[in-house]
Amino acid sequence: MTRLALVAALLLQGGMQPMTPSLMTSQHFEVTAAYEAPAKKGAPGNLVFEFKQKDPDVYINEEPAPRIKFAAGGPLIAPPPPKGSGVIPDPANVKYLDLSKPVRFAVTPAPDAAKGMSRVKTTLSYFYCSKRENWCRKGTADFDLAVVLP
Repeated sequence: MTRLALVAALLLQGGMQPMTPSLMTSQHFEVTAAYEAPAKKGAPGNLVFEFKQKDPDVYINEEPAPRIKFAAGGPLIAPPPPKGSGVIPDPANVKYLDLSKPVRFAVTPAPDAAKGMSRVKTTLSYFYCSKRENWCRKGTADFDLAVVLP
């Protein structure tokens, strides 16, 4: 099955929905994002982010945890970010996310969100470190997601 046919099949089934752009690239990571529609009516959907390392020595930190932010007036509501220290950890002692698994955020439609196709401007923020070079940094990726709200 071609990639286009697979995307079309997922859309028809109400599964993952592609977004524009689907890929953001930085010096250290490629980040992809998609909206995963709720499995049943009334359940939250998910924003799903996947990281691909461009440098095998650079990893995404568990703490502070990745977080998302929407442009004002958007059709989705995200849960509040997890509480953490907010301090960038020491690269020698940091714990890293398992990048073979996507990072998911449960989201719900805003009370005044229109049903059907909507655009969601989303910023993903995350911290990452290099053990080899002994540094940590904040990264961001901006997306303009296409979502279909029930």
